[in-house]
Amino acid sequence: MRRILATAFAATTLLATAPLAQDSEFPTLQELADKENGTVARHGDWEIRCGEDGTNCRMVQLALDAEDNSVVSVTMQALPEGSSAQLGVVMVSPLLTLLPRGISVSVDTGVPAAYPFSWCDRQGCYARFGLTAAQVDSFKNGGAASIKIFAITNADTPVEASLSLAGFTDALTDLAGR
Repeated sequence: MRRILATAFAATTLLATAPLAQDSEFPTLQELADKENGTVARHGDWEIRCGEDGTNCRMVQLALDAEDNSVVSVTMQALPEGSSAQLGVVMVSPLLTLLPRGISVSVDTGVPAAYPFSWCDRQGCYARFGLTAAQVDSFKNGGAASIKIFAITNADTPVEASLSLAGFTDALTDLAGR
């Protein structure tokens, strides 16, 4: 009986210390998810994601509604110098978005800029546009961007989402260095 108790005690002791060893040897769930989706850095609410070879890097964030539901996926990528825009932007909204109304974006209390949707697929509906240096500066100096889309089911009331600009400048600096 003593031998069984001693073995059980030793096993319990080993099991209790196992999580300490795991912290340094095994990746966390977040690290596994980051590896899967290509996240190489985080700056505030922004992620930097790159392709497997470390190229084709972009800034990524989900714009959320008042109930913290994901409404629009936002991806920004540096454009070549000499382009009329500094950042290329792709915003993906859910299916059943009312396409003719487009998508509007404003920073803090600024004037909204409207952009058209280009196409839809199984992932959602895509709006692609460029941000000029002046628009990028407003993102750098702003607190949040407001994004509005309209649903087919309620064409009179916009679906509003907020895009945090916390970490935007640091993410943009990081992106430029890749």
